[in-house]
Amino acid sequence: MRRALLAAVLFLAAAPLAAQEVFPADTALDAAHAVQRDAFLELRDSTLTISAAAGRLMSDMGPSASLAWLQARVRGVAQACGRSVGPVARARSVVAKASWPKAYQQKAQADMLKAMTAFSPQLNQCVAEWKAMAADTSRTRIRETAPHAMSLLQAQVVEFDQASQNYLQFISVKLPLPVVLPGPQTK
Repeated sequence: MRRALLAAVLFLAAAPLAAQEVFPADTALDAAHAVQRDAFLELRDSTLTISAAAGRLMSDMGPSASLAWLQARVRGVAQACGRSVGPVARARSVVAKASWPKAYQQKAQADMLKAMTAFSPQLNQCVAEWKAMAADTSRTRIRETAPHAMSLLQAQVVEFDQASQNYLQFISVKLPLPVVLPGPQTK
């Protein structure tokens, strides 16, 4: 029975791996597209750190979590938001300087600039809100407010990432998959 179960699990696990193929870029990018790709790589990686910090915070936020642990995780979210402010500004500058010949690219550019204009103050608000939460000395209050604040923040990040993906699709830039480094091993 164990062998059959193990074989079934291995079979199911192997199916998605077989479907994952790495495709090289279709063509080499010109200078204008390469600048966009580089700016959005940095931007994507910085917004991924927000999601990672959120995951670390929410992973073990139970009643047994100490105040120091909660404050450290909450500070991590504030720092991740802070680390994204610069990449958004740099990417905004790159997008604003771009000159796209096609109307749909120009519309995507205008939409991206609008999304960046909306996202920048959200990041600043995130830093302020999560720093204030990290200064809170009530475990209960942090445990009660953090999940709702996190869901709002994640919705903002997802909306911005979707706008970024739409823009990159319209200007024909593909970002490579993010590199995921293994976390610390626990015994």
